[in-house]
Amino acid sequence: MDIIRANADTIFGLMAAWLVLFGAAIWSNRLALGLEKSLLWASLRGLLQLLVLAFVLQSIFGLQSHAAQALVILFFCVLAAWNSAGHSHASGISKAKVWMSVSIGLAVACTLTLPWLAFSGSIDNTTRALIPLGSMIAANGMNAVSLMLTSMNRGDVVKEGLHAAMIPSVDTLKMVGLVHMPGIFVGMILAGSTAMDAASAQLIVLYMIVASNFSACIVSFLMISYFRKMQNFSTCD
Repeated sequence: MDIIRANADTIFGLMAAWLVLFGAAIWSNRLALGLEKSLLWASLRGLLQLLVLAFVLQSIFGLQSHAAQALVILFFCVLAAWNSAGHSHASGISKAKVWMSVSIGLAVACTLTLPWLAFSGSIDNTTRALIPLGSMIAANGMNAVSLMLTSMNRGDVVKEGLHAAMIPSVDTLKMVGLVHMPGIFVGMILAGSTAMDAASAQLIVLYMIVASNFSACIVSFLMISYFRKMQNFSTCD
């Protein structure tokens, strides 16, 4: 009976939150913005994707092998890199090579941060901690690299592209606790953790994201430059 009541409460909460989005869709329709279909489809797609993710995580969390954990995180990096590669139109090399470059950049970012945080005891050395944090590094690194590539498409130099890529994550770090209460902090508070524990966990993640974003951008650019030089060298021959 308690399980049924708990599920009913969850469904009711989801429906209440969805009604807010549905209201936005109605408003969009009245203003003829054309966003209502995208909003409703995105809400349905997000629901299905999270349900699938929850099902998959039940199996993934049972993994004990570090090699298996690394393969799952590498999959995140490769998938995220494919999306970022679509933003590179002026790199001078094929999309496949940009994809490979960004995949390496994201993988290096994960390698530089996750093992150190686990070794230092900042995070748990378990699948339940490593897999979600690995996905966060891949997703945030993807956004940063995409911004860098987009900036470089406009003719900006590398320094300007890297600066543009880091603005969102640095601004978030500067304003955390003042304007922004990040998801992990809020989630832990809602789950009953102390404010200090929630703040500590959130800062660890924010530091991790800023450092990994920078690493992903630098390594991705270096790999793109390498493939470009190799291509030019082959053309000269």
